[in-house]
Amino acid sequence: MQTLLIGFLIGCAFGAILYMGGATSYRRILGTLLLKDMWIIKLMATAIGVGTLGVYLLDLNGLANMSIKPAYLGGVAVGGVIFGIGWAVSGYCPGTCVVGSSEGKLDAIFTVIGGLVGALLFSMAYPALEATLIEPLNFGAVTLRDLTGVSGIYLAIPFSAMLLGLAFFVLKDRYD
Repeated sequence: MQTLLIGFLIGCAFGAILYMGGATSYRRILGTLLLKDMWIIKLMATAIGVGTLGVYLLDLNGLANMSIKPAYLGGVAVGGVIFGIGWAVSGYCPGTCVVGSSEGKLDAIFTVIGGLVGALLFSMAYPALEATLIEPLNFGAVTLRDLTGVSGIYLAIPFSAMLLGLAFFVLKDRYD
């Protein structure tokens, strides 16, 4: 129960950061999709950079439970296309639609409902998709650590530094 409470509180904090960062603002989302407003991309790059480093520091001290999922390239490719189309049509990704719903935005509520219906349909179609879409390109739980033999923390440090450098020094808003 304590783990669920901690997860809930972290989720609330993440949602508050998305809200305060403007990640549910139509203008910000449109600007991001048009590659004119880099604020959301900077927010995401910062979150991924800090989160990656944090997880690997926790793992280094035995405080994280790393559970690597299998790399199903066919499923990931199709899922990525569906995700991209959904984001472009609705203007929300899974995290921001929940935050937008909590703000009472009707389009975000319908996006959450659509995501849940899509998840239900996928779970019902999974047995049929497994043999054709998932298993043929299943490379197992592969990591850069497995491929290179380099400890995860030594990969996380430059990766995080690159993302934070990108967010703070490279990405600039375009107003043309």
